Amino acid sequence: MQARVEQLFNWSIFLSAILFVLSTIGIGGTVIAWAPWLLLILAAAIAGWIGLQTGKLNIASNRLRRYGIGWTIGAGVMLVLWALSRKDVQAALPFLKAGKKALKSFAQFAPYFAALFIIFALVLLVVGTRDSGRDKPGQIERTFSGNLSAKLAGMPMAFTSLGVFVIGTLWTVYHSFTNSKLLPNEHWIGFAQYVRLWGAERWIVSIGNLAIYGICSMILSLVIGFFLAALLDQKIRFENVFRTIFLFPFALSFIVTGLVWQWILTPQFGIQHIVRSLGWENFTFDPLYNADIVIYGILIAGLWQGTGLIMVIMLSGLRGIDQEIWKASKIDGIPTWKTYLFVVIPMMRPVFVTTLVLIATGIIKLYDLVVAQTSGGPGLASEVPAKYVYDYMFGGQNLAQGFAASTMMLVSVLILLIPMVLLQFGGRKSNG
Repeated sequence: MQARVEQLFNWSIFLSAILFVLSTIGIGGTVIAWAPWLLLILAAAIAGWIGLQTGKLNIASNRLRRYGIGWTIGAGVMLVLWALSRKDVQAALPFLKAGKKALKSFAQFAPYFAALFIIFALVLLVVGTRDSGRDKPGQIERTFSGNLSAKLAGMPMAFTSLGVFVIGTLWTVYHSFTNSKLLPNEHWIGFAQYVRLWGAERWIVSIGNLAIYGICSMILSLVIGFFLAALLDQKIRFENVFRTIFLFPFALSFIVTGLVWQWILTPQFGIQHIVRSLGWENFTFDPLYNADIVIYGILIAGLWQGTGLIMVIMLSGLRGIDQEIWKASKIDGIPTWKTYLFVVIPMMRPVFVTTLVLIATGIIKLYDLVVAQTSGGPGLASEVPAKYVYDYMFGGQNLAQGFAASTMMLVSVLILLIPMVLLQFGGRKSNG
């Protein structure tokens, strides 16, 4: 019973935060606007129930005093931000006008989080008193008081992430169901934008191009990166020089990389011109001007820039392998390639998962290389989803269509990342 009540407290806090964010960005109606406060009242009632079973509150405990002071400071910061956002305070303190917009955005969040932190302070005082004689704290204390100093230090970044990423994402998804054009509006039209999106030839072509680029990039980046890392792991001479050369392209922006490879692949000046000048007059290599293979020309530039980073990550994983494994495999007469395939690579699963996440997110965001090399041409042959989003939001002045496309990109990222995360943490759970 006690564990379930504590779970109810935790969930009421988390759900109230989510619903508050939704109501703040205008999603939902009166019910969602009041629901966070009702959930906070429920949390306070649960805290009172725990307090009735606790008995005398001993605030002399150092641990309890630390809990109370920590979350009270957090509440105080929120109230100060709220006070600084008020017009009369800004009129009395003119230097605050420079951050007027930022303070105004904080004003709607500050009272809610101040109330939330005060509840944390009171609840942890009560719960801490109850758990003071236990070897293992309860769920509430573990959730909201573990590494308290780290939690307080991370609050500014947490609020920034909440505002920029969570609220921005939810706002985008919400307005993808409207008919927003030049400016966002609240006229709900359901899935009409998504129906139009999947009926557009340009979007279908961009999805196909991204699939081709993504599959080839993921496989070739892993293979080439691991191969280069395995070579450097042999303690070769001038290893630092080779490592710098391989990693240098990653220091360039995608725009610079795209322009360089556009010149290299241009028939009049690049590879085709050089080979023909050597005597092979019939040699043809113009991927950026051939609609059937243009995506592979973009792939070449992407691999050239990104493979060095994959090599460095793989090399760090290989350097973490115990040298006794290599010695044992040599003693047993196991070929090197079998040691890599059946021993080393399975041990590097976390490294591969991290690498796949980096590659996958880079694939979804593919934009700069396309713009720099082909601008989506010839025709629609090298269109990608990110360019579709940009063109409709800023060029076509159709925000809702761009929001719908970006939402589908978000879904694609989740489809790619969730299995990888489950593979990583699922493996840890089973091993534990």
